[in-house]
Amino acid sequence: MEPRRDIIDIDGLRKAHPPRSTKSAGRPFLSIWYRCCHAYGRLYRNEHETAYEGRCPRCGARARVGIDPEGSSQRFFEAT
Repeated sequence: MEPRRDIIDIDGLRKAHPPRSTKSAGRPFLSIWYRCCHAYGRLYRNEHETAYEGRCPRCGARARVGIDPEGSSQRFFEAT
């Protein structure tokens, strides 16, 4: 079965402030619930720091959350 190629784009996410701790904080990510497969996953910030991107761990559907320069405290999202 071929993986889905859907892209889920969530507009309006503001750029999160960088972690206050040192490198031990790891790579910045957002938690996401993929409704397509009833699975949790993570979206990691891309190298240009313009969006958080990832794929559904089951079907491979792509998800992308844009980053707004003003920031956001929201860390969990749902992809439909």
